[in-house]
Amino acid sequence: MLAAVRWGAVALGAAAGALAATVASLALWPVLELANVEGAPLAALTAGVLFGFAVAGYLAGRLAPFLARFHGALAGFGLVVLVVVTTRLGGSPAPTGQVVLLTVLGTVLGGVAGTVAGRRHPKAGNIRSG
Repeated sequence: MLAAVRWGAVALGAAAGALAATVASLALWPVLELANVEGAPLAALTAGVLFGFAVAGYLAGRLAPFLARFHGALAGFGLVVLVVVTTRLGGSPAPTGQVVLLTVLGTVLGGVAGTVAGRRHPKAGNIRSG
């Protein structure tokens, strides 16, 4: 199955997801600060990363000529790898359970967004046998 992957679509999806996560986090942070939300930077980062997973999956699923869900899930997973590497290099002592949860969320949100993109783009739908 990995031979059928369009790695360019996955890489572009993960990169766009990282950009979307950054922009969404930076846009949401001042809004949460004005609303006096405790822990506004972390809340904005969490919402931004979840949004980034969806953007990564959607774009990868949209660009893939087939297997949109799989491409979306791979792009979401690619963004998980970027987030985990960045946080580990930054000195974050994230517990294993949180890393596993992040991996599941990224893969599932990316796959769901890829499925939505594949439904809107008929050529990227899943290959059916028979």
